[in-house]
Amino acid sequence: MCVIGGFLGAYALLCRAENFGNAQTTNLIQILFCLTGKNFVDFSLRIAGLALYAGAILLFVYLSRKTACNMQKYAITIDIAGMILLSAIPADCNPIIGLLPLFFMMASQWCVFHGTDEYNSSTIFSTNNLKQTVLAFGEYLLQRDPKQLKKAKFFANSLLWYHIGVAASIFCCHAFGIHASLCAIPAAVLASGFIFYSDIVHLFRFSA
Repeated sequence: MCVIGGFLGAYALLCRAENFGNAQTTNLIQILFCLTGKNFVDFSLRIAGLALYAGAILLFVYLSRKTACNMQKYAITIDIAGMILLSAIPADCNPIIGLLPLFFMMASQWCVFHGTDEYNSSTIFSTNNLKQTVLAFGEYLLQRDPKQLKKAKFFANSLLWYHIGVAASIFCCHAFGIHASLCAIPAAVLASGFIFYSDIVHLFRFSA
């Protein structure tokens, strides 16, 4: 999932006029820029993006608490559908329109894939993963605590796979343009395979 996050983060920057679609920090700042600059078209589109991001989070809350939906399969399905939709949005349209599916996709992925074991690690952006890597490695250098080394390795691994996704996206975007989003589908299918395998293992253990 880190590969997907890195791939789509770079895809947005390369194919949608250097806009980042995985998070809302830039979008929230740009909302104020558009408002003060009286660019009401982009302002409206960015508000729509904010609504999609928030809506995806609210939908996750509802589905996870009120239904029996497998949220991991749900998030991956949203990603795959979004990858297909992204490839159909023309390259010459307003770049913010090209971000709208990403806002919903990445919010859904972040809610579901937000860490493993005792660690909280984002799969859609890397700032906190970098911070945690440096903090844990620094603590290990000072204290020689093996738990801190394990933590540093975990977050460094998240950074590695995220940027493997970025590197793959650079190649694919240069080769295929906006249709490069389709190149991320195999990673999503692979993630689905891991989930189905885990389900089968759990089923056999339960039966035993």
